[in-house]
Amino acid sequence: MNVDAVKYYLKNPVAFVREVLNATPEPQQIEVLEAMTLYKSISVRAGHGVGKTSVAAWTILWFITLHPMARILCTAPTQHQLEDILWPEVKKWLEGSPLKSIMTWTKTHLGMKGYEDLWFAVPRTSNKPDNLQGAHEKHFMIVVDEAPGVAEDVMEAVDGAMTNEGAMILMIGNPTKLSGTFYDSFHKDRGLYNTFAFSCQQSALVSQSYIDRMADKYGEDSDVFRVRVLGEFPKGTPDAFIRLDAVEAAMLREVVAEGPISIGVDPARYGDDNSVIYWRRGYKVFEPISFNGINTSRLSGEVSNLVKEIRGIYPDAGTIAVNIDDTGVGGGVTDQLEDQEYTLDIEVCPQNFGGKGDEDHADQAASMWGNLKTLMPLLGMPERAELISQLTTRKYGLQPDGKIKLERKEAMKKRGLPSPDEGDALALCLWESAAGTIRIL
Repeated sequence: MNVDAVKYYLKNPVAFVREVLNATPEPQQIEVLEAMTLYKSISVRAGHGVGKTSVAAWTILWFITLHPMARILCTAPTQHQLEDILWPEVKKWLEGSPLKSIMTWTKTHLGMKGYEDLWFAVPRTSNKPDNLQGAHEKHFMIVVDEAPGVAEDVMEAVDGAMTNEGAMILMIGNPTKLSGTFYDSFHKDRGLYNTFAFSCQQSALVSQSYIDRMADKYGEDSDVFRVRVLGEFPKGTPDAFIRLDAVEAAMLREVVAEGPISIGVDPARYGDDNSVIYWRRGYKVFEPISFNGINTSRLSGEVSNLVKEIRGIYPDAGTIAVNIDDTGVGGGVTDQLEDQEYTLDIEVCPQNFGGKGDEDHADQAASMWGNLKTLMPLLGMPERAELISQLTTRKYGLQPDGKIKLERKEAMKKRGLPSPDEGDALALCLWESAAGTIRIL
């Protein structure tokens, strides 16, 4: 690239992205790119899917190409966000451009050929502040992806690396937290940053079906919708995951018992927690059975007895799905019931609350409770004070990637609340089995 081209693209990042990287930036992305020539500190809060990662990758390639002996430090709160999302995005745009002839990309380094030790960009996870110190070159840039999730001691190290006059910083992320450097950049420190707020509703990259789904699932007044769609900070401290009025309505709703039958089992064995069994037919949920201090053999026997009682009520029941929390002592219940699958005509479906979640939820527990919340407007449930309390007091938070994470049981107990045994058993009862036996939507 000749001197005239370098001078031109230094002043025209949008042209660089279009003509060199062969990309077509959206209006929101253009705003960020144009700001790179005017400001040293930029902070972007945005909804999910508006192209934050792409604009970060474009910025990295623009800066390293046009600034001699540039050094760029890229960080994020998790290795996954950095190494599986941002850094591959850099490679994608590099590979589709003529820049691949002058740069080398590896999983840990992007360097200018012949100057790899002096002119480079590197990904560094933010779990250690020391990883972010020591870069004080004339042309230095820090890119912080999913900035709300980066620890404050790390952000202090970032500030320490911004001492030279030519340093730049780009912070981007879903606005999940009401404190920290990222939050302050939009509030008390706003005078130090050029800030942008991007909503999914103004982005051509986000489908209307996604926006509608989030509105229907969580409500337009929910913090989830504010953060993941509108790109706005939550209203306050994360609230209860399931609203009281929704639970009370379900307990007053008359529902016909028809369709598949399933059972949810939340084993506890000994201690303060209870072992709870819920069952339902279609959207009709029946009274649970709760025990304290029973072993796995007795609990599996109680499930067997319940199956027989259900068949006395509904001779046409067919195969009954039994979802069991298989972690810890639950494994023993699973093993004993699996031995009876043929004789009882049941399908035993072991579940793991700590297992993998989905695109909206951090783990399977959050997915199950999310499913329960989605079904709430359709359910008819028994009126139980314990269930009301457990469903409406469990809080949730949003991770740096915008996924929902339920309040841990230990945290609930510190607040003086019992373990949500009935809530978990109900969520298990309504969960879809691996074979799809109990799917009702």
